[in-house]
Amino acid sequence: MFSLFYGLWNYMFSKTEFHVLILGVDKAGKTTLLEKLKSLFSKLEGLPPDRIVPTVGLNIGRVEASNAKLVFWDLGGQEKYLDMRICKGHHF
Repeated sequence: MFSLFYGLWNYMFSKTEFHVLILGVDKAGKTTLLEKLKSLFSKLEGLPPDRIVPTVGLNIGRVEASNAKLVFWDLGGQEKYLDMRICKGHHF
């Protein structure tokens, strides 16, 4: 009986989680897009465009829409930081 109610509770109130990878070349606006999405879909105010610095490594942003959770992975596009993307044998 518990599993029936638990399954119903999860169906009614859980949100599906999606992972989105943002890739691009240098200065293409990846981090600006991430900050704009965070400011549109959350109560927090994002960084203004003139305060955004180049990404070293990655930025992760979480956004909750009506019935979904979105996790954005913003990977820096600078060539000199390419070796930072290799983590435990996985290439990003």
